[in-house]
Amino acid sequence: MSNEIINAMRNRSSKNQLSGSAPSKDEWYEVLNAASRAADHGAIKPWRFRIYEGDAREQLGECYWALAKSEVHELPESKKDSFIKKAFRAPSVLMVYASTEVHPKVPQIEQVMAVSAACQQVLLGLDSLSYGAIWRSGPVAHSDITKTLLGLQDNDQIIGFIYVGQSDQKARYVDDTGIDTRISWA
Repeated sequence: MSNEIINAMRNRSSKNQLSGSAPSKDEWYEVLNAASRAADHGAIKPWRFRIYEGDAREQLGECYWALAKSEVHELPESKKDSFIKKAFRAPSVLMVYASTEVHPKVPQIEQVMAVSAACQQVLLGLDSLSYGAIWRSGPVAHSDITKTLLGLQDNDQIIGFIYVGQSDQKARYVDDTGIDTRISWA
Protein backbone atom coordinates (compact mmCIF):
# COMPACT_ATOMS: atom_id res chain seq x y z
CA MET A 1 0.00 0.00 0.00
CA SER A 2 1.39 3.38 -0.95
CA ASN A 3 0.01 6.80 -1.70
CA GLU A 4 1.18 10.40 -1.85
CA ILE A 5 0.43 11.22 1.79
CA ILE A 6 2.03 8.07 3.19
CA ASN A 7 5.09 8.64 1.00
CA ALA A 8 5.36 12.22 2.28
CA MET A 9 5.18 10.95 5.86
CA ARG A 10 7.76 8.27 5.17
CA ASN A 11 10.19 10.57 3.35
CA ARG A 12 10.16 13.67 5.56
CA SER A 13 13.34 14.22 7.51
CA SER A 14 14.66 16.97 9.75
CA LYS A 15 17.25 19.32 8.30
CA ASN A 16 19.52 21.30 10.62
CA GLN A 17 21.61 23.10 7.98
CA LEU A 18 19.28 25.88 6.88
CA SER A 19 19.92 29.05 4.93
CA GLY A 20 18.51 30.91 1.96
CA SER A 21 14.95 32.13 1.97
CA ALA A 22 12.13 31.66 4.41
CA PRO A 23 8.56 30.87 3.43
CA SER A 24 6.58 33.82 2.14
CA LYS A 25 3.61 35.10 4.14
CA ASP A 26 1.30 33.30 1.72
CA GLU A 27 3.22 30.03 2.19
CA TRP A 28 3.18 30.42 5.96
CA TYR A 29 -0.55 31.05 5.87
CA GLU A 30 -1.12 27.99 3.68
CA VAL A 31 0.96 25.71 5.93
CA LEU A 32 -0.38 27.04 9.25
CA ASN A 33 -3.98 26.99 8.05
CA ALA A 34 -3.58 23.34 7.02
CA ALA A 35 -1.77 22.49 10.28
CA SER A 36 -4.74 23.95 12.15
CA ARG A 37 -6.74 20.93 11.03
CA ALA A 38 -4.89 18.73 13.55
CA ALA A 39 -6.96 16.49 15.81
CA ASP A 40 -8.53 18.72 18.45
CA HIS A 41 -10.85 17.22 21.07
CA GLY A 42 -13.44 19.85 21.92
CA ALA A 43 -12.54 22.09 18.94
CA ILE A 44 -10.60 24.33 21.33
CA LYS A 45 -7.96 25.30 18.74
CA PRO A 46 -5.21 25.72 21.35
CA TRP A 47 -2.39 26.20 18.83
CA ARG A 48 -0.67 29.52 18.55
CA PHE A 49 2.01 30.38 16.01
CA ARG A 50 4.56 33.20 16.10
CA ILE A 51 7.04 33.68 13.27
CA TYR A 52 10.46 35.23 13.90
CA GLU A 53 12.44 36.46 10.93
CA GLY A 54 15.19 39.00 10.33
CA ASP A 55 16.23 40.96 13.40
CA ALA A 56 13.22 39.68 15.36
CA ARG A 57 15.16 36.44 15.86
CA GLU A 58 17.33 38.33 18.33
CA GLN A 59 14.41 38.13 20.79
CA LEU A 60 14.81 34.35 20.74
CA GLY A 61 18.57 34.65 21.06
CA GLU A 62 18.07 36.75 24.19
CA CYS A 63 16.08 33.82 25.62
CA TYR A 64 19.01 31.45 25.06
CA TRP A 65 21.33 33.97 26.70
CA ALA A 66 19.05 34.69 29.68
CA LEU A 67 18.58 30.99 30.35
CA ALA A 68 22.34 30.35 30.19
CA LYS A 69 22.99 33.26 32.58
CA SER A 70 20.41 31.88 35.01
CA GLU A 71 22.20 28.53 35.06
CA VAL A 72 25.82 29.77 35.09
CA HIS A 73 25.94 33.08 36.93
CA GLU A 74 29.63 33.68 36.17
CA LEU A 75 29.12 33.37 32.42
CA PRO A 76 31.15 36.17 30.84
CA GLU A 77 29.40 38.77 28.70
CA SER A 78 31.82 37.84 25.89
CA LYS A 79 29.83 34.60 25.41
CA LYS A 80 26.54 36.39 24.72
CA ASP A 81 26.91 36.45 20.92
CA SER A 82 27.31 32.68 20.75
CA PHE A 83 23.94 32.26 22.47
CA ILE A 84 22.22 34.94 20.40
CA LYS A 85 23.42 33.20 17.21
CA LYS A 86 21.42 30.08 18.10
CA ALA A 87 18.30 31.92 16.97
CA PHE A 88 19.93 32.68 13.62
CA ARG A 89 20.51 29.04 12.58
CA ALA A 90 17.72 29.44 10.02
CA PRO A 91 16.13 32.29 8.09
CA SER A 92 12.85 31.78 9.93
CA VAL A 93 11.87 30.37 13.31
CA LEU A 94 8.30 29.40 14.10
CA MET A 95 7.44 29.30 17.78
CA VAL A 96 4.51 26.98 18.39
CA TYR A 97 2.77 27.12 21.73
CA ALA A 98 -0.38 25.83 23.35
CA SER A 99 -2.75 28.35 24.83
CA THR A 100 -4.50 26.00 27.22
CA GLU A 101 -7.70 26.53 29.09
CA VAL A 102 -9.51 24.81 31.92
CA HIS A 103 -12.17 22.75 30.20
CA PRO A 104 -14.67 20.33 31.77
CA LYS A 105 -14.10 17.61 29.15
CA VAL A 106 -10.68 18.29 27.63
CA PRO A 107 -7.70 18.09 30.00
CA GLN A 108 -4.82 20.45 29.34
CA ILE A 109 -2.57 17.54 28.33
CA GLU A 110 -4.93 16.80 25.44
CA GLN A 111 -4.73 20.43 24.37
CA VAL A 112 -0.92 20.19 24.37
CA MET A 113 -1.14 16.96 22.37
CA ALA A 114 -3.31 18.72 19.77
CA VAL A 115 -0.65 21.41 19.36
CA SER A 116 2.03 18.73 19.03
CA ALA A 117 -0.02 17.17 16.24
CA ALA A 118 -0.20 20.59 14.57
CA CYS A 119 3.62 20.81 14.78
CA GLN A 120 3.96 17.56 12.86
CA GLN A 121 1.54 18.87 10.25
CA VAL A 122 3.64 22.04 9.95
CA LEU A 123 6.73 19.90 9.26
CA LEU A 124 4.89 17.94 6.58
CA GLY A 125 3.51 21.11 5.01
CA LEU A 126 6.91 22.81 4.89
CA ASP A 127 8.43 19.69 3.38
CA SER A 128 5.74 19.67 0.69
CA LEU A 129 6.83 23.20 -0.27
CA SER A 130 10.49 22.06 -0.43
CA TYR A 131 11.60 23.83 2.75
CA GLY A 132 13.94 22.21 5.20
CA ALA A 133 12.92 22.29 8.84
CA ILE A 134 13.80 20.97 12.26
CA TRP A 135 11.67 21.01 15.41
CA ARG A 136 13.73 22.04 18.43
CA SER A 137 12.70 22.23 22.04
CA GLY A 138 15.03 21.74 24.99
CA PRO A 139 15.39 23.85 28.13
CA VAL A 140 14.76 27.18 26.40
CA ALA A 141 11.31 25.98 25.30
CA HIS A 142 10.37 24.86 28.80
CA SER A 143 11.70 27.84 30.72
CA ASP A 144 9.61 30.43 32.51
CA ILE A 145 12.36 32.90 31.56
CA THR A 146 11.53 32.35 27.89
CA LYS A 147 7.80 32.70 28.51
CA THR A 148 8.36 35.98 30.32
CA LEU A 149 10.74 37.42 27.74
CA LEU A 150 8.38 36.51 24.89
CA GLY A 151 5.28 37.83 26.66
CA LEU A 152 3.47 34.52 27.07
CA GLN A 153 0.84 33.89 29.72
CA ASP A 154 0.85 31.35 32.57
CA ASN A 155 -1.57 29.11 30.64
CA ASP A 156 0.73 29.06 27.58
CA GLN A 157 3.15 26.20 27.01
CA ILE A 158 5.83 26.31 24.33
CA ILE A 159 5.77 23.10 22.31
CA GLY A 160 8.80 23.95 20.24
CA PHE A 161 10.66 26.12 17.80
CA ILE A 162 10.59 25.03 14.18
CA TYR A 163 13.65 26.33 12.33
CA VAL A 164 12.93 26.76 8.62
CA GLY A 165 14.86 27.58 5.46
CA GLN A 166 16.34 26.15 2.31
CA SER A 167 18.53 23.09 2.65
CA ASP A 168 20.87 21.22 0.35
CA GLN A 169 21.42 18.73 3.14
CA LYS A 170 20.90 15.15 2.07
CA ALA A 171 17.83 13.60 3.65
CA ARG A 172 18.52 11.00 6.31
CA TYR A 173 15.81 8.42 5.94
CA VAL A 174 15.00 5.92 8.64
CA ASP A 175 15.36 2.61 6.85
CA ASP A 176 14.13 0.43 9.67
CA THR A 177 11.69 1.96 12.12
CA GLY A 178 11.53 -1.26 14.12
CA ILE A 179 7.78 -1.12 13.73
CA ASP A 180 7.51 -4.91 13.87
CA THR A 181 8.53 -4.81 17.52
CA ARG A 182 6.21 -1.91 18.36
CA ILE A 183 2.89 -3.27 17.17
CA SER A 184 0.64 -5.75 18.87
CA TRP A 185 -2.90 -6.75 18.18
CA ALA A 186 -5.31 -7.48 21.01
